[in-house]
Amino acid sequence: MNKNEKKIGIYIVTGVGLLLLLGLQFMLHRATPFMKDDFWYSTNLVTGKKVSSPLDILQSQIWHYFNWGGRVFNHAVLQAVLATGEFWADVLNVMATILLGIVICVLGKTKNPLLFLGAEAMLVSFNASIHFSMYWEAGSANYLYSSSWVLFYAFVILRSLDDDAKKLKGISLWILPLALAAGWSNENMGPSCFLLTVFVILFLWLKKRKIDLFLVEGAVLTLVGSAALILAPGNFVRNQFNEDLPFLAMIKSRLMQFIFTSSNYLFPVFLLSLILLIAELTLFREELQIRNVALFAFACVAQGGMILSPTYPQRASFGIMCALIAYILAFLERRLKKGGPGRVFCLILIGSVYLHAITVVMTDLVFTPF
Repeated sequence: MNKNEKKIGIYIVTGVGLLLLLGLQFMLHRATPFMKDDFWYSTNLVTGKKVSSPLDILQSQIWHYFNWGGRVFNHAVLQAVLATGEFWADVLNVMATILLGIVICVLGKTKNPLLFLGAEAMLVSFNASIHFSMYWEAGSANYLYSSSWVLFYAFVILRSLDDDAKKLKGISLWILPLALAAGWSNENMGPSCFLLTVFVILFLWLKKRKIDLFLVEGAVLTLVGSAALILAPGNFVRNQFNEDLPFLAMIKSRLMQFIFTSSNYLFPVFLLSLILLIAELTLFREELQIRNVALFAFACVAQGGMILSPTYPQRASFGIMCALIAYILAFLERRLKKGGPGRVFCLILIGSVYLHAITVVMTDLVFTPF
């Protein structure tokens, strides 16, 4: 089999695999009706009438910011998706899944189509709460949708660490809304984007004594977005419903929660990431790229930030999982290019994760909880 035939074969396998996986996921979307918060957010939160225009969404989010929570960008997307109805919302969810897979591959600097298939499978296989992060509409807007712009922002920032990277056209302008949206995404990923930008700025300053304007803009806007999100008046209203624990009891509760979630929700993807990191240092004896170190640290900081949260639902681990998937794909890309036993390992890993993802989705279709 020549090189072109192998390439065609890879594209065929990837295409068939994606059609099967995404087709089954679309069926699961169809089997999951609007529920819980979906009914509330499908209305103008001020008038109680169905959302019928962008003005309804704007009015709703202004009220929401001052009375219930600060996730303005996420919930605006949610209301827009809900307004399309259940069928088109399901279509948009599948498209959002494809877009997120693309962004994860871009962040991991992967071009092999099999790794895109692997990314889509990992979103299912490593997911601690697939229903409430991808199929429940309110959850998908807060995690499935928002992770795309958060990780794309991370890609733009980490790209600055590549010696051969060319400056993107107009970046000083379009980084402004992107950075604001990334910072305003959710309570752990937003501040992590700010810290990632600060790290890149410091690293480049020490290395080159030169900083691009868009990095400074990114740092400022992610900080502004994070502050606007966390300090939203609605959060203080909402927090009144949380249990008020004594200080020491609160510290114990947060620490226990952090240990539990770290060893439960994200354990498989963190474990695989660590194994690959160790393998790169010992088995393959390669020098770690600062870009990949920063990406791994980005995920760790986002997880560490959750210790500050009074609650940590399973679905909140979604963005961290996506960052770690990008790190895993970056490793697999290098091994596939170099061939040998590493290539065989990569193919076995992708195949195993894909089969697990198919099993998960088919099981959920048969025994759907909704």
